[in-house]
Amino acid sequence: MIEPNLTSILDAFSSPILIAKPVFEGSKLVDFEVLLVNEAYRRTVNTISAPMRRFSDFKNEINRDVPWFDIAEKTINGINVEPYTYYSEISHCWFRMQMRVTTDKLVVVNVLNIDEEKKNAQKLKNTAYHDMLTGLANRLHFNEDFPPFIMKASFNCTKIGILLIDIDNMKNINDSKGHAEGDEVLVKAAQTLKQFEKGDIVTYRFGDDEFLVVIQNQNSIDSITNITDTIYEAFLMQNTSISGGIAIYPDDSKDSDELIRFTDIAMHQAKKDGKNRFEFFKTEMQRRFIQKLNIQNHMTQAVLQSNFSQVYQPQFDVQTGKLRGFEALIRWHDDELGEISPSIFIPMAEECGLIIPIGTWVLNTAFCTLKKWQVNYNFQGVISVNLSPIQLKQPSIIFEIENLLKKYELKPEFVEIEITEGIMIDNMDDAISKMRQLKKMGFKISLDDFGTGYSSLSYLQMLPLDTLKIDKSFVNDITAQNGVQANITNSIIMMVSKMGLDTIAEGVEQDEQYDLLKKFNCHIIQGFLCGKPMSQETCEAYLGGDSSALVSLQNERNSR
Repeated sequence: MIEPNLTSILDAFSSPILIAKPVFEGSKLVDFEVLLVNEAYRRTVNTISAPMRRFSDFKNEINRDVPWFDIAEKTINGINVEPYTYYSEISHCWFRMQMRVTTDKLVVVNVLNIDEEKKNAQKLKNTAYHDMLTGLANRLHFNEDFPPFIMKASFNCTKIGILLIDIDNMKNINDSKGHAEGDEVLVKAAQTLKQFEKGDIVTYRFGDDEFLVVIQNQNSIDSITNITDTIYEAFLMQNTSISGGIAIYPDDSKDSDELIRFTDIAMHQAKKDGKNRFEFFKTEMQRRFIQKLNIQNHMTQAVLQSNFSQVYQPQFDVQTGKLRGFEALIRWHDDELGEISPSIFIPMAEECGLIIPIGTWVLNTAFCTLKKWQVNYNFQGVISVNLSPIQLKQPSIIFEIENLLKKYELKPEFVEIEITEGIMIDNMDDAISKMRQLKKMGFKISLDDFGTGYSSLSYLQMLPLDTLKIDKSFVNDITAQNGVQANITNSIIMMVSKMGLDTIAEGVEQDEQYDLLKKFNCHIIQGFLCGKPMSQETCEAYLGGDSSALVSLQNERNSR
């Protein structure tokens, strides 16, 4: 029997308490009889109002999943059982139940209302699993969602489309308009995607400016294409430029990590192809991606070991035939990969940041060579050095070039800095400011590959240029019978000459091209006809007076 004063003591406790004793049939434990529940228990759990009831009588009224008997049996046998959490459909609350045994083998059950704790935990989970800016589920949420998605698709024999979306030019928006404006773009993009959310379509914010759309329960690639096309058109109507990559389960892969990697590869292909488009993953993309990674890995080693070489292509005055100077050109031969074209590895180096150490090596090598030629061969010509737009963005680039001048005791008028039209892509004001600093220091400034990119005669007046290089693509067809390319080239030469700029024609390989350019009053010629890129040693033989050392189509023709 429970002492009356114990009942009053237990009623004074704020937490629900139940006391029960074991019930035996012979030596077999068959149930537990409730001897007492305190006031807090009656008030909170609101089920047991009378004594002499058993666990088997009332457990279903609380929660059928709670193994009351099993826990009590282990408890009286000295086995420690962790607290058990359950939800009560009667009280509509979460509880944590724990049992202890007394010395006389009574079971004391303590029940704690943890509803607020559960709600707070859910709030924390929502915070952890959702993006605060856009309200979309985040990458962590996706990682939990996607395995069940795949299991369902595998069971139903359906397809899943995974679309990775990247907002184009987001960095430019943040840099030019501020991060608040950038956040508005992201929120607007999220709102657009939320319009498509329904049972089979789930959207996530996957990264800084990346979103992921999972399209489930599809029977064909065509149906996935229709949905992704509709999403693209929605962004198009809002004048938001996006690039996207799409991978299909199980067609492309059954592995979740691989599928995400494939969407990323396809998205970057869309960026490479001009942005503002979606691309479906293709196996060829992965092959090119692996090849690219392989080249980048070898390039990293080449940078660490300075495993590059520099060749020099001569430039000649059209009217006099005199040597004007050389353009320094980087070359890379890898023992495993062979000869890798600059048109392949330079863009890769710019993309992964290796162009900075590579560019430093190019500048240092060119300056060192120029000094050597001036001392040993009284060379009074110019060496042209290409400067990547990425290099020009570096805050220290002017200081770096100035230090090289001092290191090799060179006069800047013998160095021509070649820039490309890529400086027009972003932050043109900073690029022009740095170019003006270089011009003020005495360097010549040349615009390379004119006509291949963002060409505009109007911006030529803004750039502090000395020289304009006419791209090989113009020179190739200037001898065509229709004369269209010849007229365009002649007009360019006339116009920039009036602006006080010299012109260099690149890629001259035929006598007819040379004659026309001379007629157009082009100032400088560069190309295989007059001189191919040569090693430093060959250039030095030529500068030393051996005219036969010049490697050119003219010399090759004359030597036959």
